[in-house]
Amino acid sequence: MKKQVNWRKQEFVPKPAMDKQMYEVNSIEEFSHSQLYTVQCNGEELPVYHTEFFDYVLPVVHYCEHLQFQIQIHETFEKLQIRPLHKKKEFHLTGNGIELSMNEPEKLIIEIDDDLLRPLYLLCAAYMEKPERVTHYFEKGQVYNVNLLTLHTDDVVYIEEGSIVCGRIGSRMADHVQILGNGILYGGVWHNWDENSGEQMLCPILGDDIHIEGISIVDGGSWGIVPIACKNVTIRNVNVMSKVITGDGLDIVGCEDVLVENCFIRANDDCISIKGCENMDPSGCRDTKRVHVKDCLFWNAEFGNALEIGYETRCEEICDIRFENCDIVHCEYEGNQSGGVLTIHNADRAYVHHIYYENIRIEDAQEKFVDIKTLDSKYSTDSTRGMISNIYFKNIEITGGVFPVSIIRGFEMRNQLCRPKDFYYDNVVILGKKVMNKSDMHMVVELTDDLHFC
Repeated sequence: MKKQVNWRKQEFVPKPAMDKQMYEVNSIEEFSHSQLYTVQCNGEELPVYHTEFFDYVLPVVHYCEHLQFQIQIHETFEKLQIRPLHKKKEFHLTGNGIELSMNEPEKLIIEIDDDLLRPLYLLCAAYMEKPERVTHYFEKGQVYNVNLLTLHTDDVVYIEEGSIVCGRIGSRMADHVQILGNGILYGGVWHNWDENSGEQMLCPILGDDIHIEGISIVDGGSWGIVPIACKNVTIRNVNVMSKVITGDGLDIVGCEDVLVENCFIRANDDCISIKGCENMDPSGCRDTKRVHVKDCLFWNAEFGNALEIGYETRCEEICDIRFENCDIVHCEYEGNQSGGVLTIHNADRAYVHHIYYENIRIEDAQEKFVDIKTLDSKYSTDSTRGMISNIYFKNIEITGGVFPVSIIRGFEMRNQLCRPKDFYYDNVVILGKKVMNKSDMHMVVELTDDLHFC
């Protein structure tokens, strides 16, 4: 058994966005492939890609076929787990690995010997047909260097299975945009392996009817998918895998009517963050409303939070946000006082209310469970702080790991008082015990009113 490697702790160094990639990639063979895992599906070997912190494979199901996987692990191991654990995925140990089957596409994580730096992400997806009308077509088996691909109204991007697009995609005031396929949008060309950068991988601004489905976004140097001031956004069956600090998976900024479903996000910062801010564009300082995140799988690595609202809340309202039927397999330890699983950091003026967390399974919470604060932070620019109220937790369970603490804290200064209020806990279970009060949750509560448990 090989011991986990302790990588040096990354540091955030702010960098401006670049107009051109640092380098180009000319063939798939130039991408690093796994030395630890070999994967076959129905007898066909699949490419298994490698980064410093995880390996991943992207099987594509072309028909309603039964899938039989043989996964070889080129190293001895003592323990193997397949997450999310609630699926109780059956597998058969072989001499040098495992066999498992699927009747439909699933997203699974294979861990050996509790080593969080060497998992295999097995991310199956149904094949996406090429639409009849395509304006940007990236073909199977090819590598493309696009720097920044700028989209316009009615554009359709198709990234075919087995293709890799190096660069990033953006649009401004473009409606009815589609970005589809089973291929990869790759961001490692924007940064050194252990450094962040200033570019967002996929960033539509001021668009209506934005549809992103099927693709995988890998190794961006900053935020992954960032809709800003958009309406009617659908993000479905997308994988986002980042490994650098500031590598948020999905940032929803000043948007309305957003659906996120059946996605996998592994982020070394916030998996999902909901904001109102001008960081990327002035139009982002508008209300964020009616966001529904469901049936997703999350891994929050060392930095950031799993499901976050904030810090930047420079708008009037952030409301009607619903996280439903999601699995959080890891929320790793950050140690900077801000990390947590279900978090709201209201560091500006917005009124954050009617936030719903329902049917969420948490397998490993090394940081705080619930971390909700009205505060002044290094990200704040508004002179006043907003309220937080009507936050609902229903059928939430922490199934393993340590017992995490929780914090709810208001804000009081000489001329301002903000006391978060009206928190509802319905069937919240931590390590097998249903919590009925703040003490059961190991919760610190300050300048806060009206906690309800049932």
